[in-house]
Amino acid sequence: MSLRNRKKERRFTWFKLGLLLVLAAAACSLFTPYPAELVRAFNPPPPPPEAPAHKPKKVHKPKKTATEQQAQFVLENPEPWSPEDAFSMPVINLPNFPPALPERSEPGNYEHVTELTRGLNNYSSVNFIPGTTASQDRKKKDAYQLRVSLNTYLPKAAEGDALLKANPELPSALADFSGLMQAAKVSPWYHDIYLHKQNRVRKNTALLNQLLDRHNFYDTDTVLDIVAPQSNRHVLWIQADMDVVSDGSDGDRLPTMPEKIRKSDYYQPTTSYRWRKLGKTPNPLLEGWQERYKRYTKEGNKEKAEEAKLVIADLQRYSFLLAEYDSFIVIPLTLKEKRNDESRGGAAFRPEPGDYAAVVVGKRVFPAIVGDFGPKFKTGEASLRLSKAVNPKAKVYARPVSDLGVSYIIFPGTKEPENGPIDYARLNSRVRELLGEIGGLAEGAEFVEMQDLLPQPPAP
Repeated sequence: MSLRNRKKERRFTWFKLGLLLVLAAAACSLFTPYPAELVRAFNPPPPPPEAPAHKPKKVHKPKKTATEQQAQFVLENPEPWSPEDAFSMPVINLPNFPPALPERSEPGNYEHVTELTRGLNNYSSVNFIPGTTASQDRKKKDAYQLRVSLNTYLPKAAEGDALLKANPELPSALADFSGLMQAAKVSPWYHDIYLHKQNRVRKNTALLNQLLDRHNFYDTDTVLDIVAPQSNRHVLWIQADMDVVSDGSDGDRLPTMPEKIRKSDYYQPTTSYRWRKLGKTPNPLLEGWQERYKRYTKEGNKEKAEEAKLVIADLQRYSFLLAEYDSFIVIPLTLKEKRNDESRGGAAFRPEPGDYAAVVVGKRVFPAIVGDFGPKFKTGEASLRLSKAVNPKAKVYARPVSDLGVSYIIFPGTKEPENGPIDYARLNSRVRELLGEIGGLAEGAEFVEMQDLLPQPPAP
């Protein structure tokens, strides 16, 4: 490269450097108060307005907010621009965050209110008590509470002439009613039955679940242990109402049953009193329970499937009473408890399925057997056949006797050596004989004989 070209390149470099220095100085001047002063010099403020000739009326203007006052102050008092004013942020004071809501409820007993019971007199009241603040009261457990109190009379067992309040015609039905009452003692089973009632009520009240209704709580007037003065015959006397039972099945005597029974999920095909099948006709409810077992197994319901399996085994091996055709009564399962307890008379007063019984309603006496066990907390149940004999208007959901005027006189230890279908000729004669051992029927009493309504099954 020539010397001339080198000089030109050097002169160009110094010029470029100087220009950059001038531009940098101009940029730095922006951060000084001189530009604002130059602007005010070239733009002087307008002269103040002349005072008016008369004093204007005072106009009440609304009070300006703090923000508006600050804006007006800035306009009236301009200051030189500075980087701090342009880029600094005002301090923001945020309110405290509210406490987080609990992810789960506090521990304690929580009740679900469903249905209580029929016949329950409900007296409720709501009291609003002055408190403090909501933020304080919500932390107090007593500030929002529910107290449940159930008041019910606990009856005592009826004895002697107290039974006449339930059935005034008992002396007209039983010749030695007074002698029997003198020998009677309240059975410990009476207290056991009401203990089961109390426990059930306590449990369901704590859960606010369905309680025993008034009818079923007061369904037992007494349970008496009686030793007949003349014959020493042991008698268990239950004074109660009469509800209807419609259970049982027997392919030998009734090979077909209505479709509504075969498909019912509530019909019980078995009874506690049973015997070995005498014929080869299958139980009419067997097929339905086999289908039910398959359904439970497919659904994975092991508990119901196992229960259905046991029922199927019973239906294949045994025959049972038929509530629509057989005369039998149902006793509480409580009477099966503590069967060897001497305080309950040991085996002397313990009834078993198949024992004979006399059912007294008014002055009428009906023969029957103990056919089944029922709930521990309930007494007073009879088959549909016996219920219709007592009251022709009785149905599955219509009890024949609602008050406690039914006397169930059970003769423990009188069952036949072998179980089988009821022999009604034997039933009538045997119950008459047992009544004779406790004084017999009174002159005005009516003994209602029961007849067999089904053909006898074939001989085994």
